Amino acid sequence: MNVTKNLKKPNRVVAATLLLCLLLSACGAEPTPTPVPPTAVVQAPTDTPVPPTDTPVPTDTPIPPTDTPVPTDTPVPPTDTPVPTATPRPPTATPPPPTDTPPPPTDTPPPPTDTPAPTAPPAPVASPTPKPVARPASGKILFTSNRVSWDDIFVMNEDGSDAKRLTSMGKCYDAHYTPDGRAIYFEHGDDIWKMNADGSGQTNLSNTTANIEAFPVVAPDGSRIAYLFGWPGGFEIYTMKPDGTDAKPITSRNVDWMPAWSPDSKKIAFSSLRGGSFNIWVVNRDGSGVRQVTPFGGERIAITPVFSPDGQRIAFSTISAETAWEIWVVNLDGSNPHKVVGTVGSDPNNSTNIAAWRKGKFLIAGFQGRWDPYFVADTGGEPVRVPASDKDDKPTDWWVP
Repeated sequence: MNVTKNLKKPNRVVAATLLLCLLLSACGAEPTPTPVPPTAVVQAPTDTPVPPTDTPVPTDTPIPPTDTPVPTDTPVPPTDTPVPTATPRPPTATPPPPTDTPPPPTDTPPPPTDTPAPTAPPAPVASPTPKPVARPASGKILFTSNRVSWDDIFVMNEDGSDAKRLTSMGKCYDAHYTPDGRAIYFEHGDDIWKMNADGSGQTNLSNTTANIEAFPVVAPDGSRIAYLFGWPGGFEIYTMKPDGTDAKPITSRNVDWMPAWSPDSKKIAFSSLRGGSFNIWVVNRDGSGVRQVTPFGGERIAITPVFSPDGQRIAFSTISAETAWEIWVVNLDGSNPHKVVGTVGSDPNNSTNIAAWRKGKFLIAGFQGRWDPYFVADTGGEPVRVPASDKDDKPTDWWVP
């Protein structure tokens, strides 16, 4: 039994060798030229055969590069990528992270800070430099005064400043401006004179000896001069051109004097004794339409009329028996005559005389031992004296620019 078992062992080896050779030949492999040494022992295959060591690795399975690091629990980044530290460092191609005040983009101007950096002053431009607001032009008051001689014509600002003497002939009265304020008409020696606003160019326009020409007033449109013409036949209202030519009567053969133009230059108001007492009358500039405005009888007289700025009323100076001079107003149609301003001062012997009506107030001449100019609202109130002098300063006109 032992001998039999021993004889069978070589046969298994031979059979296994032959089987291997058949497999190799079937695969087409060339037989190894070197014979297997006799001492080599071919082991029987196990459950998983071990491939021969000289069998090439298939080329379709790529061999991983030898420099690939063996992964660990925490992967190691490639050597060409910087290892992050506690504070990551961004790539140099990326702008640095913002600081407390991020720099603005290069194409955007930097925002203003609390204190702007000083810059060069801008170059001057060609536009004109703004000028201070000009002080409103002052109105001018014409007045007759005895400051130097026996009644010459002076001018001053409406606040009483900058008084200047315009005539030096004496006995010059009733001065009135042209509408533009460039010329003045006045009475001297019973004639009508004209001069420039500064007193130059004094010229006698009427130049008569037997007649009286006085109280010249200029139409608002500048076309005619109305005035008193006195002759043996009576006191009449005349008009003439500004140069003294084309004199013609508007009223006739009565005691008519102290003319005043309406704002539209179409009518003339005047004081007249036609009804036996001085009242205010109105006539058209061509002499037509003469009519009485104030209704007084012999108990009161009315003189020195002036039109309201809107032409709908007439103010005048008036006095009655046992009273002093006052300023009254009446509608153009003769209705509602009423007192507006009383006597200046407390003495009943004092006087009030109207000179002009502008800008909602009157310019009046008030007498309290001497003549002085006063302003008072056209609705009444306390007159306010224009500080002038301690002489007689009697206003006759007020020009407003």
